[in-house]
Formats: sequence, C-alpha cells, structure tokens
Amino acid sequence: MTKKKWGQNFLINPNVIESIIKIAKVKIGDEILEIGPGSGNLTQALLDQQSYVKAIEIDTKWCKYLTNRFKKENKFTLLEMDVMEISSNNFSKLIHGPSKVVANLPYNIVTPLLLKILPIRKTWESLTLMVQKEVAERICAKPNSGKTFGALSLVGELGFDREIISIITPENFKPVPKVDSAIINLFPKESGLSNEREYLFLKWSQLLFQQRRKTLVNGIKQHFPNWYRTSGHSIRKLFGMSRPENIEFEDWMKLFNNYLKNENFKNF
Repeated sequence: MTKKKWGQNFLINPNVIESIIKIAKVKIGDEILEIGPGSGNLTQALLDQQSYVKAIEIDTKWCKYLTNRFKKENKFTLLEMDVMEISSNNFSKLIHGPSKVVANLPYNIVTPLLLKILPIRKTWESLTLMVQKEVAERICAKPNSGKTFGALSLVGELGFDREIISIITPENFKPVPKVDSAIINLFPKESGLSNEREYLFLKWSQLLFQQRRKTLVNGIKQHFPNWYRTSGHSIRKLFGMSRPENIEFEDWMKLFNNYLKNENFKNF
C-alpha cells in the first residue's frame, strides 16, 4: 500500500484506464509525462499504444516495482524524485518537443502542480488528468458557480481551455478514496500576459478572494487602498455590490490592467 502522505489512489479498472488513453488521444510515438505511476497500470496502457513514457515517482517501493515490471521496455524511463521539488525550468526540460501529460495525480499536489505548470504550459500539447472531483470543478468553474468559482478557477481560465470529461466513482481505485474523482482535459493557451504578470495577477486576485462575503469593491478598498483612492468611483459604478465569484474573466483582466496603472502595484 502506498504511503498516505502522498495521497495516491491507484486505478484498478481497465475500462477507466482505456478511457483516459482515448481522451488523451495517445498515439504511436507520442511522448508522455506521467506523474505518480504507482503500480504502473496506466503506464502499461500508455506503452501498449507504443508511446514513449517518462514517469516520475517519489515512492521508493513503487520505483523498484516499476523498474522490474518494465525492465524490458525501451520506451519507458523512470525518474525517482518528488515532482514538487523540480524547478519549473527543469520541469519543462524533462521531455523534448511536443508532448502530453497523462496522469492519475495524487490529490494533495494538484493545485501546486498546476501553478508549477502554468508558466511552462506550452511545453505540452495537452494535459489529461485524474483529480479529485471537487478540485476539477474548481479548476473548470465559470463565474456565478457559487463557492466553486475562486482563485483556482482563474488559474484554469488564465492558462487553459479546460473541460471535465467524466466523473469516476471510488470503487475504481485502490485504496478506495472517500470522494469521487474526475478526468479533466487541459489545453494550454496564451493569456496575453508575461509570466511575471501572470504571477502578479494570481497573487492579486487571490487577495480579492480571501473574504468571499465581501463585495469586490470592499475587497479592493481593504487590500489596495491606493488603487481604491484613484479608481474606486469607476469600479463602484461598474461592479456595484458584485462579489468576486460573480465577475467574468474578461472583467477580471480589465480590472487587472486598471490596477497595473497604479504606481504602487508591486507593493503587496
């Protein structure tokens, strides 16, 4: 059994594994990055498609198992390391040329991994991921989705065209999780911002989501008083009593551009 601290639940249903392969459109010669292969069931399906698989696994026990299981596979490479300790720059160099990420991710790394991938997302053609259903809904949420829409939704919207493909119930995993999972597809896209500005946008917007009961205007007044003094009247006129979860992404970007005009925009 895998260590609980790594939050991994392995797929045991071959039909679900096959559906992931189809959703990712894995074909002969594809270069695939798999994160958290565990016992290698998804890995085997990827190799059966004659793709090249580079897998990252932190658990020494599973690394030994995978090394033995795929010792005759010349299209398989295993890296024994913690994916979260790889810098974004080095992460982007793991696979050369257009490639895909196909993975059943440990629940506890999904959000930080997405943030790590964001500035280097053009490394991959697509990311087909199994994640916790609740997290999938947050990544793919649109405004007016209630509490589901938040800072993580803006991460998703900023960098990807995204879609929840299917919901996967707990009995398809071992050990059996207490929650449903979901397969999502992410396709990298341009945001129009530099990596530095994307980071600033996410830091800025996260502050405005900290107190969800506050209106957007009140959040701006609290966290960015200088900006509020110069632009508060026009922002109130546009957004009134709207809360952050009700703001369309295009309006978030317009607000951010307005914010950038404030001479103190980096002081937070």
